[in-house]
Amino acid sequence: MGAEGERVVSRSGLKATPKFEGKSMVCIRKGKTPYEMVCEIFSALDVDRVIERGNTVLVKPNFSMLWKLPWKGSLTSPEFLEATVKAVRNRTKAGEIIIGEGGGGTQTWRSFFEFGVVDMAMKYNARPVDLNWDEAWKVKVPDPYVLQELWVTRTAHALADVIISVPVLKGWGSGVTLSLKNMMGTAPGRYYGFAKGGIPHGKKDDPSDLLYGQSKTLAGSIVDICYVNRANIALIDALTVMYPKNLPKPGTTLFKEEWQVDELNMAIGGYDPVAVDAVGTAVMGLNPSKILHIGMAAAKGLGTNRFEEILIEGESLDKVKHPCNPWHPGLEEIRES
Repeated sequence: MGAEGERVVSRSGLKATPKFEGKSMVCIRKGKTPYEMVCEIFSALDVDRVIERGNTVLVKPNFSMLWKLPWKGSLTSPEFLEATVKAVRNRTKAGEIIIGEGGGGTQTWRSFFEFGVVDMAMKYNARPVDLNWDEAWKVKVPDPYVLQELWVTRTAHALADVIISVPVLKGWGSGVTLSLKNMMGTAPGRYYGFAKGGIPHGKKDDPSDLLYGQSKTLAGSIVDICYVNRANIALIDALTVMYPKNLPKPGTTLFKEEWQVDELNMAIGGYDPVAVDAVGTAVMGLNPSKILHIGMAAAKGLGTNRFEEILIEGESLDKVKHPCNPWHPGLEEIRES
């Protein structure tokens, strides 16, 4: 590797995404235990094609903003996280398993203790890692949307052979926050702040930065991070879906009682994070073609958001759709027409 800022962007070329009939497969499972659903998805994907014997696997949940949203549906559930770790341990030939997160808005270890991750790690011979404080260095981002350089962690960028992004199904200011946006947690908080405020988010009062109610700057930052720290498997915790009960008024803050959390008892997974997020968005009754970071990730070559290039396996999309309100005013256009 070269000097700081000139190191190789190694994960950008790590392991080709397997195709099925020339398409990106996205698996939808419903109505079983989390472990059964994850195992069925692994089986359908033939996960040994990507997780090879002895591989180091990083399982990346979404534990961001615990201090603001400490209720069911806002963060990756302990049940689904454990199901994923257990499936990696029992159904693959992986070597080391790491549960890694760089929590936003709180210290990551608070989340680890809150959700029993330390005990979970001991149970499955895994290792918890706080990515906010991990060893880090800078890399140049090739042909970036926003970030010319990015601080990357040793665990996510160099140590992991396979990254599994494990978000929860929910909407957000970016339209949705699924497997792609979940990768913002790989940006170390020691350099970007623990709410990731050091990552360019755009300005809410700048109309030129907004499209479909979303910041083009934030969308570009998400994609630049995903390009450098590319997930190999996306696995959405759709045991629940969270969204506002009513479309909020401009400038208001939503409190716990103003959120709707519905039980879906589902899991959505695949090798292509763009395709998985497109399907997850459609499940919420939202239009994937109007989610900026999903379209920009597809344009960057991180996957496809074109449904004619996606093979949905398992439950049919029409059968599992669960229409949701968008997260804030201005996002009305992302509703599926």
